[in-house]
Amino acid sequence: MAGIPIYKKPKKTRPPAAPVPEVIKTPPPTPSVPTPSPVVYVTAPQADPPVPPVYRRETIAIPAPEVTWKILKETTDPIVPGSLHLQWGTEQYVDRDGILYKNIDSKTNAGIAVGTVNYSARTATLATYPANQSAPIQRLACLTATAGFSTTRLFFRTPGAPVRPGSLQITAVREDTGAIVTAQADSNGFLNSGIIHGKIDQQTGIVDLHFTTDPLDASGFSDVPVIASLLRYNAVLQTSLPMSAKLLGLDPVRLPADGRVPIYRDGDVLVIHNTGKTPATTTPGATVVLDRQEQAEIYVVDSAEKRLDPAQYTVDREAGTLTWANPVLIQDEAGEPLTPPLTICDRVEHMTVCTEAQITGAVSINSPVPWDLPPTETFVSSALTWGDMQARLYRWFTQKTWSTGVDNPIGDQTTAQYNSLNYPPVVTNMGSIAGKWALVFTGSTAFQVVEEKLGVIATGNVSSDAAPINPATGTPYFTIRKEGWGTGWAAGNAVRFNTDACLGPAWVVRTVLAGKGTVKDDNFRLQVRGDAD
Repeated sequence: MAGIPIYKKPKKTRPPAAPVPEVIKTPPPTPSVPTPSPVVYVTAPQADPPVPPVYRRETIAIPAPEVTWKILKETTDPIVPGSLHLQWGTEQYVDRDGILYKNIDSKTNAGIAVGTVNYSARTATLATYPANQSAPIQRLACLTATAGFSTTRLFFRTPGAPVRPGSLQITAVREDTGAIVTAQADSNGFLNSGIIHGKIDQQTGIVDLHFTTDPLDASGFSDVPVIASLLRYNAVLQTSLPMSAKLLGLDPVRLPADGRVPIYRDGDVLVIHNTGKTPATTTPGATVVLDRQEQAEIYVVDSAEKRLDPAQYTVDREAGTLTWANPVLIQDEAGEPLTPPLTICDRVEHMTVCTEAQITGAVSINSPVPWDLPPTETFVSSALTWGDMQARLYRWFTQKTWSTGVDNPIGDQTTAQYNSLNYPPVVTNMGSIAGKWALVFTGSTAFQVVEEKLGVIATGNVSSDAAPINPATGTPYFTIRKEGWGTGWAAGNAVRFNTDACLGPAWVVRTVLAGKGTVKDDNFRLQVRGDAD
């Protein structure tokens, strides 16, 4: 940078306009007295003196221009990257990937970037250099290549696989301009940025790249050579750690090697659903007509997402209407008051079959959605289907002396029996659970109702029906009719049987990746649903 004094002559200011001469007239005499002609006196103002010019000094900073040297004049071969070593005065310069660095630290190997190198043109350019440098530049080291310097195609394999989708990054240096170009693969493995085009097979780690301005041009005229030795890539490889069967609670042999289980697969049942919201005005007895019909559910929530007591309104899901009670109490099902404003939520859903699930997250279905749903507010849930399910009671036997934890008779059976042929035990889909039961007699007529995990939940006798209530549904777990009991029971006798629920068994396993939390509230919702025949 240099400071150059510049003297400027200021512009002359325009002198003020000359004032208009002042004219003074004497009043005319009265007509009765004769007078000579009137006399006019004119007074001219004095002119201002000229303003002398004022000069001042200004300094303008002019950046020093870049300096370019022709490193090799005696050959046309390109410079081998990383081989150039220059010295200018007391400063030494080395090249790395087309960048010139100085002041290389012997401990950290870091330096200060001050210029660039064009390997094919064999030139070096400095953007920053010492002032008043008059010594000639010296070439301390330099190698050239006669073949294999540049390429337009690249084919390689990463050292491991699979590669995390979207993690591959490519860096190259153009041979013609020395410019650095970069590209990153998308979630499907395709690269399409600038002159870098190609694809990575993310399962095997095989990469195929083409450096061109037109990937559809097969003639090669659009190819752009890049320096082969300066090609760099960066990718994230995924590995699987062995999982502990004790920690998981199941044998990991049944899980995929990487521990990931797909939730959408070809042929699976999907539920596409959307929940619309309508501001509610609670007018007693009034009917609210929603914007759509055939809802799967209609409910009302307050400002804290707490549900209004369903007794305060009735819904017609086929017509898409809600009618308020008269009067309307703003409270939940437990009688606790809610906080307005209220909102009517109506959910529509469409069950269909998945025909294709892509790694990008795109899912194809075999039937169209009957509504025009907003994409940002519509969700797809996977459905685990079991087919027809029904509660049952099975494995009925008696024991003369009760033994816990057995599913088959041990020892002698009792002389007394229950007539299950004419008075079969009754189980219902609503009340039955998956459990192992025992009716253990404490005398000739009285007994205890015992379940393997619940313990003793009730007592009974042969003169009344045994129907212990399931508190979750308010209906009996089972019913043993009194008419079926025979005589001859004694203390210590037991009747053993098992029951199954109408629900299918399912494991819910949640995996949380190691690392810092990114959201404050991460949750999912599980819905058990079915149709009664």
